[in-house]
Amino acid sequence: MRRRFYILIIALCFSACGSPPPVNKPLPPTPTPTPFPEPTKVEKQTNVSFSTYSKDWPVGWQWIDPDEKNVPTPHDVKKRVLSVTIPTGKDLYGENHTAPRYVKAITGDFQIETRVKFQPTANYQGAGLLIYKDDNNYIRFERAYGGVGGGGSGLRVDVRTKDEYKTVTTPDDIQTDVGEVELKIVRSGSTFTAFWRENEDSEWRDAGEYESDYPETVLAGLIACNTAREIAAEFAYIRLIPFGKK
Repeated sequence: MRRRFYILIIALCFSACGSPPPVNKPLPPTPTPTPFPEPTKVEKQTNVSFSTYSKDWPVGWQWIDPDEKNVPTPHDVKKRVLSVTIPTGKDLYGENHTAPRYVKAITGDFQIETRVKFQPTANYQGAGLLIYKDDNNYIRFERAYGGVGGGGSGLRVDVRTKDEYKTVTTPDDIQTDVGEVELKIVRSGSTFTAFWRENEDSEWRDAGEYESDYPETVLAGLIACNTAREIAAEFAYIRLIPFGKK
């Protein structure tokens, strides 16, 4: 009799209270790139051209699209450049780490250059160079429109250090409407300096500097961001040059 009484009490409890409330499962962490096991030390000039690209990326380089399963970023090299169509919502800011990037692990001092064809018209659209330690430590140097600190069409350098996002240069500081621009970042020890020019016949101009606490090895390469309307960017090449050489 006592056993039946307990069973009845349990049954009434479930009937009145319903099933136990579901447990909220934590969202999976945002996929982030990690350094490659064998980083490159830049001892001679190396040009990464997209004209000879087949089905595989050049050795050591990796295309990373963290939100590829949900919102893939179309990209190809059919025109002998890396063409990227950037959907809205792709960014590397705050807790949004979905910006597509094309990176390689590099150790020691180096210079990295690219030429990007990009005509941003809305806040925020940007494409350019990335130096990356992890999701909380990176440098973005982009041909851009808008962004933190304001500004229209121009160039910007942004740095994230742990929980602080700092603007080094805004489009108000360097205004330009050019549709193509060459960008360069030079690493010398802990110092990263950004330069830009309109074409190879122009002089390199200083765009900003950042004193870091980065390790010897970082990821370096290209990045594309967009929180406005879908927009396309084209990267003509990537050039790695030893520090101190022109």
